[in-house]
Amino acid sequence: MMKFSATVTLQYETPFSAFGTDKWKEGLDWMRNIGLDGAELCISNYDGIDVPAIKEELDKRNLGCSTLSTGQARGMEGLSFIGVSEDLVKKTQQRFIEHINAAACFGSKVTVGLMRGIGSEQTREQDLDAFREAFLPVVDYADSKGVMIILEAINRYETALLNSAEAVCDFIENRLGNPSCVGVLWDLFHSNIEDRSFDRAIERLGRHLGHIHLADSNRMFPGYGHTDLDAILMAVKQSGYQEYASFECFNLPSREIVLQQTGPFVDHIRSL
Repeated sequence: MMKFSATVTLQYETPFSAFGTDKWKEGLDWMRNIGLDGAELCISNYDGIDVPAIKEELDKRNLGCSTLSTGQARGMEGLSFIGVSEDLVKKTQQRFIEHINAAACFGSKVTVGLMRGIGSEQTREQDLDAFREAFLPVVDYADSKGVMIILEAINRYETALLNSAEAVCDFIENRLGNPSCVGVLWDLFHSNIEDRSFDRAIERLGRHLGHIHLADSNRMFPGYGHTDLDAILMAVKQSGYQEYASFECFNLPSREIVLQQTGPFVDHIRSL
């Protein structure tokens, strides 16, 4: 059965969380009360982060952790696997080692989003080669710890690299050697821009599909854009997917709508 989670941030504010950093425990209470299965934890670095204590807070509420959202460190510290100094590449690798160690405690996955790098159309092949070389030690470490890394397909307006479901699957299979510890984070906002059809993307993803981000075509809460999420999630369920779908939409049309409608939306999808 598909599971559901929502974002909570532990250090720096994010538009994807309905709760600020000082209210993250209230966010966990809300998730428990509306019947979510887990939380997507947004962690930039591990300064002041007590992983066992956070795990205890999740356990008290019978919540899992779907994945660690890691991208804030790109904006905060300039971390990236490519296009930066050798020292920053090493710092990026080390940060993901820390994420993997935390994920092993949480029983979660680790997201790689924009920290893969931005690249350019003109240098895409070289950029992907560089990403592969910098990323492989992290993949090996994740494999040794039994942790899955999920590469997010992100639209062309944010990065030149790995925009579609097809592109990420090809990268995993043909450049990484198809490791079992690397999957795909399929974000429906990005997919609406990049994938030729949702059905074809689901078919191509197959066993690579490791996580889903829920948002409508305009990044608003489901139902406030033009994406047919009922049809998409029905197709995902029929594919046998049993991992998490996590809300990563803005607090739009309003925070109140997100808080009030998340539970009913999840109940509706579970009933399909």
